[in-house]
Amino acid sequence: MKQTGIVDRFEGDFVVVEINGTMVNFPRAEAPAMLGEGMVVIVRDGRIVEVDQIETQRIEDDMRRRFERILGKQIDE
Repeated sequence: MKQTGIVDRFEGDFVVVEINGTMVNFPRAEAPAMLGEGMVVIVRDGRIVEVDQIETQRIEDDMRRRFERILGKQIDE
């Protein structure tokens, strides 16, 4: 079964991913090398199989726009 989650943090040898409001630990050694906090990942059969680059970028862009509004800066678009 395919699920998506967001990388919350790294704890020792584990990647902690939030999936549907629940924190799930995955072995860090089996995760993609370029993985970082805040990235959207696709989980299949109990393993992180890939990073959803499009959704990760969408969330990053949304957060950037929110911070710019809070700080009163113009958005370059």
